[in-house]
Amino acid sequence: MKESTLFKSVFNATPIIIGILSCDGTFIHYNESFKKVSGYGDDELKNMSIRDIIAPDDYEEVTKNFTSLVRGELDSFRVTRKFICKHGAVFWADVSSSTICGHDGQVAAVTCTAFDMTSQNNMEVALRDRNENMEKLFEKKGDAVVVLDEEMRIIRVNRIFEEISGYSGAEVGRTRCLSELIHKEDVGKLMRYHRQRREHPGGVPEAYGCRMIDSTGAVHEHRVKVSMIPGTGRSLVAIKDCMPKESAGRGGGKKDETFRLIAENSTDVVFITDLDLAVTYVSPSVRRVTGYSQEEFKLLKLQEFFSEDSYGRAKQMLKEGLLGGYNAQVPLTTEYKCLHKDGTSRWIETITKLILSEYGHPVGITGASRDITERKRAEEALRRSEIKYRMLTEEIKDVVFGLTPDLCIDYISPVVAEFSGYLPEEMNHTHISTYLMNPQELDTATVLLEQAFSGNATSTTYDFRFRAKDRPDFYVEVSCNPIYEGGKVILLQCVARDVTQRKQAEVALKEREQQLSVENIYLKRSIQKSERFGNIIGKSEAMQRVYELIIQAASSPANVVISGESGTGKELAARAIHDMSPRADKPFVPVNCGAIPDTIIESEFFGYKKGAFTGAVCDKAGFLDLADGGTLFLDEVGEIGLNMQVKLLRALEGGGYTPIGSNQVKHSVFSIVAATNRDLTDLVRTRNMREDFFFRIHVIPIRLPPLRQRAEDIPLLIDHFFMKAGTDKPLPRISSKIRRAFMGYSWPGNVRELQNVLNRFLALNKVDFTGLPGGEASMPPGRALGNVSAGGDSCTLASQVERFEKEIIQSHLNRYQWNRSRVAQVLKIDRKTLASKIKKFKIAPVDEE
Repeated sequence: MKESTLFKSVFNATPIIIGILSCDGTFIHYNESFKKVSGYGDDELKNMSIRDIIAPDDYEEVTKNFTSLVRGELDSFRVTRKFICKHGAVFWADVSSSTICGHDGQVAAVTCTAFDMTSQNNMEVALRDRNENMEKLFEKKGDAVVVLDEEMRIIRVNRIFEEISGYSGAEVGRTRCLSELIHKEDVGKLMRYHRQRREHPGGVPEAYGCRMIDSTGAVHEHRVKVSMIPGTGRSLVAIKDCMPKESAGRGGGKKDETFRLIAENSTDVVFITDLDLAVTYVSPSVRRVTGYSQEEFKLLKLQEFFSEDSYGRAKQMLKEGLLGGYNAQVPLTTEYKCLHKDGTSRWIETITKLILSEYGHPVGITGASRDITERKRAEEALRRSEIKYRMLTEEIKDVVFGLTPDLCIDYISPVVAEFSGYLPEEMNHTHISTYLMNPQELDTATVLLEQAFSGNATSTTYDFRFRAKDRPDFYVEVSCNPIYEGGKVILLQCVARDVTQRKQAEVALKEREQQLSVENIYLKRSIQKSERFGNIIGKSEAMQRVYELIIQAASSPANVVISGESGTGKELAARAIHDMSPRADKPFVPVNCGAIPDTIIESEFFGYKKGAFTGAVCDKAGFLDLADGGTLFLDEVGEIGLNMQVKLLRALEGGGYTPIGSNQVKHSVFSIVAATNRDLTDLVRTRNMREDFFFRIHVIPIRLPPLRQRAEDIPLLIDHFFMKAGTDKPLPRISSKIRRAFMGYSWPGNVRELQNVLNRFLALNKVDFTGLPGGEASMPPGRALGNVSAGGDSCTLASQVERFEKEIIQSHLNRYQWNRSRVAQVLKIDRKTLASKIKKFKIAPVDEE
């Protein structure tokens, strides 16, 4: 293979993240690993700079170092910081940066090489928060998620899986295998990886493509990412839509020269070997790490450079890779002991990967190495100090003890008596089953400790339960470090820390999670019985479904689109989502997109600076500024023009926005809740809405039903609007006949029309709207108060007074919803008197008439 082609292969295949930047920070070149980690493609990266992917809290430091590097104040710098991927994900990277100078000696570009440190950096955070976030992540994760047992049976799925597969959790849970939903041509690969992952976890790709068959029989291509759930034998499978195809082959000589340029300026040692481990290329930085020049290192036999053990491990890993013992395309990270040119021993950490020909056959090895001697020296010094200062263990508050290969206690610190009640003299030289280990833990502890003695791990931590003499058994966290002699583990030096309180807290947390789950069920039930949800009135089945979607939307940062006919209460639903979300104490900014002319819409959204145009007499914040941290409600979102959609899309995707008259890019973080009475898919089809803008805002759809589809809510709405009217005059009575007419009307204007009719009823004392069932356009509300007869034998003064008194009481009871205490207070009569008059006049509620 030609060296130029090897350069192309190594930088396309190397797992190291590599980029070369101009002096202003824009990307000039980058490798496939950079694109894979960042999520950006070529068309996007050519318009981006390093500043676009730096996390906000690290921006100032990284920018300062970069500027110093370009000015020549620094030769290189190395930092571990977090960066932002295309879709907002955070990854940590160990970045080494150095300059590339032109013929004039001036800095022409900056080269950066990085190792992905995300997994290492997030490990402690993930462990600390796992109980709190596990359930939330499972349900709110943007990917479809499936939990499988060892037999590949589906244990549990999340909502996204139900949506993309068409199967509910009840249909697939514990009854079906995932292989039943996979295309027959991909089943063999899926099952082989499932088995090999349990036998050789490092030899199976973490992510791969496969085709899945949904409930309709349609085939969809997905990207599957699998990880093991520790200690359970179960797998967690994340499924992403439509795995992108691999890009076509890259360019020729110019690209090869770029790759060579990056390697020549890398602070890590970049190398290529053939399948006999003969070095065919090594970067100039090899002199700094090994003391050898490039040409000297090429002529050096690696068995002379590596220690005997390290060289044997390198040959064995190559053999396993060629025989398919592990996935050849999975980068392997290994530590090797080697000999510097000056005769001193050094340790290097190496990431390697096979180079494949265009036919998929191994042709060589590419990799990168960095010196970790200081780290290894620190580890060795720590091990020596643990042996040297063994006598100091008596002063340590934790229990320190040693175990022999037959699992007998060699020594144990006196502090054990405070924990267990047993004296060290009793426990020394006894088996762990005699005084130390809880019987229920013994079998598990025996297996784990024997593995530690096998020398497979240099440091292992376990949770055990120890016995106690006069109190309940207690939980401990045991750290075991092997002590070697003659290449064998002769002793396990262990430190046991009491973690009973932590265990109790974990139990309490699980109980709290169960309690919250029960409370959530009760909450949903209470919502089903309630007549309102925030400011939304209704208890129909259709509205109950809306309430559940509002709760789900409020707990998610995803954007929401609320659709429905005019007058159905879309803004009330948007406010309910905001009020129930973590952003409730932040601004809710409503925007009527249809009321803003195209000529000023950009300045309204992004704001402007003083003097930007005629009439701009002062700075003005835009809607995006006002909504920072909160919710931006886009009413009539379908009225936004295509040009404005592009600019809003960039702001939504983290690219920021620029106020009119300013050159400073601003960033706001907010959630979008959009509302429309139009079909957005039709707008996309007719090219009146951009497809990328549609998919950005249309994540959680909520459809509000028209009033005619929830007629059972009309009586509640009538009572609500009557109460809201709050007039001092007695409210007119609505007869059963009029209520039935209201229930039968189609209400094309929905709730807004109902409110309008009721306001007219209160003002004019009559019901008047077009298309009323029964043929009448107008209905009198009932007999007016005080309309008494003036003649007849029965029209005595006493009868007329009783009749008028009955109507007064009837009117006040209707007005105050039959609150007898309130009516008695207003009429200034005793409550018992009121009750006797109700009985005397045989007054009953309207609905019972």
